Amino acid sequence: MIKQLHLDIALRDDATFTNYLGEASNIKELNDPWLYVWGLPGTGRSHILQALCHHYEKSIYLESLSQYHFEILKGLESIDVICIDDIHEILGDKEWEEALFHLMNSARDEGKQIIFSGDKAASQLEVVLPDLRSRLISATAVQTNDLSDEEKLEVMVARAQRRGYGFSLEVGRFLLARIDRDMRKLAGILDKVEGETLSQGKTVTIPFIKKILNL
Repeated sequence: MIKQLHLDIALRDDATFTNYLGEASNIKELNDPWLYVWGLPGTGRSHILQALCHHYEKSIYLESLSQYHFEILKGLESIDVICIDDIHEILGDKEWEEALFHLMNSARDEGKQIIFSGDKAASQLEVVLPDLRSRLISATAVQTNDLSDEEKLEVMVARAQRRGYGFSLEVGRFLLARIDRDMRKLAGILDKVEGETLSQGKTVTIPFIKKILNL
């Protein structure tokens, strides 16, 4: 099984379709060779791509491409599902754009699927290579949307239940009223709450939250 090749990019255990709220989860039903997931930061783009890699056995997830050489894309067309996060970070680089263009063509020819993500609609991406731009625009677009407070609350409570500790709606509403509601930052706060809860053997209450988060 090829999951991450030579790259040490770990998938989050909780980044699955089971705990993703929103219509973007329907992406797993799409068989188009090129898919493009876009939306504002914190709306679940990375979650969707990692969920796809949990869903499919022969897959790979790539992020932070600017930290690597463009040649890491060579040979990826042998993998069934190729997920490339935050493509906007390397657009404008001629070598990266050419490598992406060739990968899209070779993956399609091999009957494989590529899923990209970006922070804006494909037509608004700053792409230098015209052929790459046209292919990205032709990819099937899937937009992620920000969750309502009630949906975020549902995510928080469900996550706590999966991890084996209690998290009441009252506590969740208290948190949402006082912290950044970006889902990525919220996940980091929940990780801290979970760690303190388990290490101290405490129940998650509002006084406990106030103490560990200095609220």
